[in-house]
Amino acid sequence: MTDFEHITVSVLSKRFRSKGRDLLVLADVSLGVAPGEFVSVIGPSGCGKTTLLRIIGGLLDPDAGEIMVRGAPPRDAQRRKDIGFVFQDPSLLPWRSVLDNVRFPLQVNRGSSASGSRTPEELVETVGLTEFARYFPHELSGGMKQRVALARALVFDPALLLMDEPLGSLDELTRQAMRYELLKLWEATRQTVVMVTHSIAEAVLLSDRVVVMTGLPGRINGAVDIDLPRPREAGIERSEAFLDYGDRIQRLLATGGPVGATSA
Repeated sequence: MTDFEHITVSVLSKRFRSKGRDLLVLADVSLGVAPGEFVSVIGPSGCGKTTLLRIIGGLLDPDAGEIMVRGAPPRDAQRRKDIGFVFQDPSLLPWRSVLDNVRFPLQVNRGSSASGSRTPEELVETVGLTEFARYFPHELSGGMKQRVALARALVFDPALLLMDEPLGSLDELTRQAMRYELLKLWEATRQTVVMVTHSIAEAVLLSDRVVVMTGLPGRINGAVDIDLPRPREAGIERSEAFLDYGDRIQRLLATGGPVGATSA
């Protein structure tokens, strides 16, 4: 790891109390993420991926180890509104329009400056929903709701975007289309992204690096650097290189050890 990383996770462990006993969820996790890097975290269900993401975002504290965001604790970045969150459930307010949902963080954080960031109207345009700005959540498709959630997460122009299965609730056709929408949005902003996903194809398409975790207790087995050209266009998922990356990640998941992968 270097001094120039956006995120530095060092020998991190986390336990939860469950059914009268301590459950070790994360064990000795170390990870560095560079500024502007798109990193996906993939692993079996229940392996601690979301717990790791929440610790990076300052929503949970580790029991051991250290997490730094730009050289300071995550809660410092939270206070600066420098972390954006996108979850599987868009959690839009049903009584507010698309535009008013995007405006909402500004209205509840009136003391926080959004200077230099795009306006809610510009963000709605960025995610392709200008003509739906006055629509309400019940009038939107699943993919459109997730685009609203993305716009809302970007309203303070955070340097770090944390995404937990952001496309997981969508049907397969919508999910495939939204991968490219998300890719296009990231290509325009180049924020640092850490995304949790269960989809190998999604991880390969979007990422600079895919980090693979074991089952409980969650550890990092290794990582695969994705050296595909950017911008990534439709059709790349059928390329030999793309399929090879998918195979390498699949083998890493299956064997519990690094296979043709770079070190995490």
